[in-house]
Amino acid sequence: MIKLNTATKQLLKDPRKRRGWVIYQLTLRGSSLADVARQSGVRRQTLYMAFERPYPRMESLIAAALDLTPAQLWPERYDADGLPLRQRGTRRKSTTKSTQKQHTARTKARNTHANEVA
Repeated sequence: MIKLNTATKQLLKDPRKRRGWVIYQLTLRGSSLADVARQSGVRRQTLYMAFERPYPRMESLIAAALDLTPAQLWPERYDADGLPLRQRGTRRKSTTKSTQKQHTARTKARNTHANEVA
């Protein structure tokens, strides 16, 4: 693990500067984000998503390529123990009006057909 100085920690707090710093550090090591993606078996675009929103797996891949922890690269996304701050829950079923209308129309059609057969 690399120890980060105060100036680097400040730089990593700004998302735009962080992305540039990561790319610069990989270039110094003779690598790129595309190389990291290729070696990890993921698409390059998927790897870039870690810069836009929390994505623990991609954050880990990028951090490992730099010999850092994800908590060092994305301090705002992790707690003091290095665990992600976000909570994961189950997705809700869609309850939009269009979905409800489709369900109602299918149910009516089914009932109508059942009444005609009987």
